Amino acid sequence: FADKAYPSSQDSAVSKSIHKHKAYSMLALLTISTVTLALQSSFLRNTISISSNVGTLLMFLWGFSLAIPFYLPSSMFALKRGGIEGSATIVDAFDAVGFVLLATFNGYVARIVGVSGMNGLLRSRKRAWLPVFQLMMTGSMIASLTLFLAVFSEGWSDRY
Repeated sequence: FADKAYPSSQDSAVSKSIHKHKAYSMLALLTISTVTLALQSSFLRNTISISSNVGTLLMFLWGFSLAIPFYLPSSMFALKRGGIEGSATIVDAFDAVGFVLLATFNGYVARIVGVSGMNGLLRSRKRAWLPVFQLMMTGSMIASLTLFLAVFSEGWSDRY
């Protein structure tokens, strides 16, 4: 699936169409991510009802649709810019920044669990999780736009 969503190309004649395909693939996957988060947010706002099976499926789709856009473009960028010698350094820099952001986000989530409690009323627990899903949905929308533009414009920079 990754090769279909993010194909590699050595031929400069097809490079522009490959980058267009990559950009639209990333946009489609991140749109799926955003939609699943919007549905979860609607559930937390009590505007829709979701069974536990559908909720589980939505979380699986969210993780699946986020994995390829998260790993592939940054890894390909690191290989292209850093080559064999420097790609690990670039990836480590990405990982360090990601770890700091993740640690901050996990601290925020831990406070939510502490405030709403695991045994609190379902309505208050759902309301407590709403900002988390809204933050993730906002991040997904920003990533959709910025990754699409970055991958799409990569085709133009390869041409010149």
